Amino acid sequence: MTLQFGSSGIRGKYGVTIKPETAFELGRTLRNVLGPKLALGRDPRESGPVLRAAFLSSALQFVTNVTDYGLIPTPALAFQSGHEGMNGGVMITASHNPPEYNGFKIFNSKGESLEDSSILTQSQGAPKGQLTGKIGAVGAAEPDEYVQQLKSISLKKQWRVILDTGNGATCRLAPEIYEAVVGKATAINSHPDGKFTGRGSEPTRESLATLSRIVRESKADIGIGFDGDGDRFVVVDEKGSCPLQDRILGSYLAFLARESKGPFLVPVDASMVVDQSVEPYGAKLVRGPVGDAKLLAEMKRESASFAGEPSGAWIHRDFHPCPDGLLSGLLYLQRLEQHGLTVSQAVKAIPEYQMVRKSVVLSTDFGKIDGKSLSEGLESIIGGDPSTDSRFGLRVSSEDSWVLVRESGTEPVLRITAESKKPSEASRIVKEALILINRVFKGRV
Repeated sequence: MTLQFGSSGIRGKYGVTIKPETAFELGRTLRNVLGPKLALGRDPRESGPVLRAAFLSSALQFVTNVTDYGLIPTPALAFQSGHEGMNGGVMITASHNPPEYNGFKIFNSKGESLEDSSILTQSQGAPKGQLTGKIGAVGAAEPDEYVQQLKSISLKKQWRVILDTGNGATCRLAPEIYEAVVGKATAINSHPDGKFTGRGSEPTRESLATLSRIVRESKADIGIGFDGDGDRFVVVDEKGSCPLQDRILGSYLAFLARESKGPFLVPVDASMVVDQSVEPYGAKLVRGPVGDAKLLAEMKRESASFAGEPSGAWIHRDFHPCPDGLLSGLLYLQRLEQHGLTVSQAVKAIPEYQMVRKSVVLSTDFGKIDGKSLSEGLESIIGGDPSTDSRFGLRVSSEDSWVLVRESGTEPVLRITAESKKPSEASRIVKEALILINRVFKGRV
């Protein structure tokens, strides 16, 4: 069996691409690749206990000592994987995907997500492991080091925070940590539910409607929603509005740019408002790939301390190298407090432009992108004096607009994203880009 990585670990529909056999193979492979001492955790999905049992049966068979943290947010599991002498860790989760999905996120002894191909490359030729009559051991533990790390964050103001844990992996730890740090924290959808019946596993403007209403009616300072495994967060302002999260990212980058020249990283598909947020302070902003494992690798190459995706997956390397929604919410509050701002005041200076996203399903005989034909066509669509960047997809940009065409890291589709300062221009760009793509690939999409 081949373990197939996407942009965020191994993920798919349970019973179709993710099976107990996948977990069993992973137990053997990680013993060979990472070492004999591993951390293990899961989100509340109903298939989690089955995958946990399959993983443990293999890991123990090949004499692995497993510290089982049970139901735990992904960033907490990653943090623990980088402490206590662990060789790495495995989080059983499909993050923000619907409940019928599941998968695995893998961390090394530093708590870093493994890049797409690293485990596959290292496992080739690795010893299969021999049955010796010995078995490993499994013991339960609590993520005390992670909890203490977050509780050490200092806030002077008594913030009134409403949390929406979305019936996910943050249900227990988020209320405990925020109550200790912010002063007053109230949680909704705060019981684990593998079907995520309260809101769904992905926090969006639509799914956070109840959070927005409660923040508004209770006159809270902020609402924070987490995804299914807690590596992402979404902010609702004190008025109950859910701003475009690129603007939340831009406002945080503006705070950081006042303190440091960077560099800071964002993915290639982030809004141009993030560039504008750091420009007045002369800070360097670098665009990198989509996907937190790839973005982390780029962070290390650039020696950056912060990387943020508009999805709410933010990495603060001074704390640890995993995207962390719980940590990001606290650090955002800390910056608001330092500058004496509310959420709405912080994002007021960050504009919102029209952004359009579309996907095109690829056929099975799809080959490599013909970059020359596609780039020339996109440059014509954008107009003016455009610049082209092909490092992480094909991105063509002008002063007012940009378009990005890239292959998805999780499914066989092309992602087309466009943004413009001019009303309705992004829609035109995407429409013409779709026509171009169909012409260039001649029926292969």
